[in-house]
Amino acid sequence: MNAMLQPMPAAMVMLAGSLALGCLPSETELTQSERNAIAASVDSATGAFRGAQMAQESERAIAHLAPDFYMYVDGSRMSHDSVVTSIRNTLPTFQSFDTQYDAVEVIVLSRTSALVSFTFRDVMTMASGETLRARGSTALLWQRRGDDWRIAYAHADHYPDSLP
Repeated sequence: MNAMLQPMPAAMVMLAGSLALGCLPSETELTQSERNAIAASVDSATGAFRGAQMAQESERAIAHLAPDFYMYVDGSRMSHDSVVTSIRNTLPTFQSFDTQYDAVEVIVLSRTSALVSFTFRDVMTMASGETLRARGSTALLWQRRGDDWRIAYAHADHYPDSLP
């Protein structure tokens, strides 16, 4: 009988199946310490992004976006360029912009990617003095690009918020 056609020993079948399903630890598995460090770094980057928005510093906010960034906002896809244009044209026109992030959760996906989700409440005071309020949820996919973390993808849904 040809060796290629002989039945594989049961132990080999189990080992092959475990490897295929990712049940055995691999050399690239993250330690808890690595996960904690990545989560802290991405949480810090998320805070810096929020800080740039609240300071109304358009270019600092834009610097957090990857060149291939895109997002879905309220059901519509926006490209990197359209988001950049929107930030540059809108953020500096507010008298003030306050955004609160709540229930922030960082899920480390790998050494180079993490998912951040949170709920938000925005209070935007326009140049006219009119105040707009919104609430909703956001998910940000952060990717390590060189030595920095950048947002590669975002999803945000906004709803009117009548609370003071």
